[in-house]
Amino acid sequence: MRKLVGLACLLWASAVVAAPADAVKTRIDGLRELGAAFKAIRDGLAGDEPQTILIQQSARQVRNAASQMSGWFPAGSGAESGAKTSAKAEIWTQPARFKADMDSFVAAAARFQKVAAGGDGAAMRAAMADLGGTCKGCHDSFRVPRTS
Repeated sequence: MRKLVGLACLLWASAVVAAPADAVKTRIDGLRELGAAFKAIRDGLAGDEPQTILIQQSARQVRNAASQMSGWFPAGSGAESGAKTSAKAEIWTQPARFKADMDSFVAAAARFQKVAAGGDGAAMRAAMADLGGTCKGCHDSFRVPRTS
């Protein structure tokens, strides 16, 4: 019986230690996919004629990621977990402010997707600038600046 209890404790401790690392990996993977979708949109808007289908597909990816993103920052998945992360502690110490920034991003992503569906290059460029502004605002407040 003691062996069984000991094994259960060991498994529980392993899960607790793995949880922050899994959360950080999920966050990194999601942000990489989001970055790829943003790059596709920028590339699709670069020419005289926007690549509408590519932009529309990428806009859907951005909207989907935006709606999931708040779940990518569970408590305990910051630097205190020992995981390598650029997430600032302010995400968890200022949750209302972080939520407001996340809500702005979700709304801007939905607006961009709606504009992209219309196919107007100038409107998409303007909506993309708004969307990018929500990213920058959150990064400025809640992400450790890159050193390279």
